Amino acid sequence: MDLIQLTPTTYHLRAGSNAGLVVQDGRALLVDTGLDRDAARRILKHVAALNVELAAVIVTHAHADHFGGAGEVKKRTGAPVLAPAFEAAVVENPVLEPVYLFAGAQPLRELQGKFILAPGCEVDGLLQPGRQVIHGFEVDILPAPGHAHNQMMVGLPEAGVCFAADAFFSPLVLDKYGVPFYVDVDQALETLAGLPALPYSIFAQGHGDAYPQADMAAVVAINRERILHIRQLALAAVEEPQEGSQVLKFVADELGVAITQPAIYYLTRTTIHACLNSLRQSGRVDLKLVDNRLLWTAID
Repeated sequence: MDLIQLTPTTYHLRAGSNAGLVVQDGRALLVDTGLDRDAARRILKHVAALNVELAAVIVTHAHADHFGGAGEVKKRTGAPVLAPAFEAAVVENPVLEPVYLFAGAQPLRELQGKFILAPGCEVDGLLQPGRQVIHGFEVDILPAPGHAHNQMMVGLPEAGVCFAADAFFSPLVLDKYGVPFYVDVDQALETLAGLPALPYSIFAQGHGDAYPQADMAAVVAINRERILHIRQLALAAVEEPQEGSQVLKFVADELGVAITQPAIYYLTRTTIHACLNSLRQSGRVDLKLVDNRLLWTAID
C-alpha cells in the first residue's frame, strides 16, 4: 500500500482498493478501510508514521473491498465507524451482500470469499448528506448512488479534495472488468453527470490514481459511454424474448468478457438486471412469464 500525498492535509492510500486519509492537528479521519485485516494493518502503519491519532472512520459504501478492514481498525484504535443508511446494515451484517447477490437464498460458498463476504463491524453513526463537522473535520457528505445503493463521497472543502469511492472508474478498471458492478444504472449516470461541476480540484477514486478536476469531464464521458453501451447491448439481446442468463451471455460475448468464476457471474448479473430494469422503466423493454420462464423482450 502506497501513501500518496494529495495536499498538505490529505493522502490517498493506494492499493487494490484505495483509502483516504485527512490529517489536521495531530488527528486523522480515515475514508474506507480496504479489503481485510492486512489492509487495515497497513493503513494503521501509515497513520502511525504520520504521528497522528485516528479520530473516526467513514465507510463510503458496503462492498467488502471498502469496509473489510473496518473491524480491525476499530479494534486496534477504538475509532468510531460511520456509514450511510442501508450501507451500514451491510457493514454490520455482511452476509447481506452475498445474500442479495444470490436472490435472497443462502449464498453459495463461492459467494462467501473475502472479496464479497467481509468481517462485520459495528457502526457508531449514520452519515447524512450535506456539509458537516465529523469529529472535528469539516466535510461534505455527497450522495453518489448507482454502484451501490446509498454510496456517499467525502469532500474536503478546505483541501479541495473529493474522495469519490466508486462513483467513477478509470479506463484501466473499465477495461479490466468489462461489465462494472452497478445496482442502478440510471442513478450511476446521474452521479457521473454531476461530478465535473463539483468544487474540488482533485478526485481520488476507489481504484486507481487520483484525477485533477480538469480531467474529470473526459473520464466521466468514458464511464458514461460504457454504461450506455452495456445497456444498449442488453436491449439488442432482447429483440426476441430472452431469459436474463441469455442476456448476460450476449452482453459478455459482445464485450469479449470471459466469466470464469461464479462470483463474477453473479456480480455481472446484477449489472445486467440493472440495465434491464432501466430499459423497462423507460418503456423500451417489458417482461412476461411463458411456460414458467421469465422472459425479457423489447417493445416495438
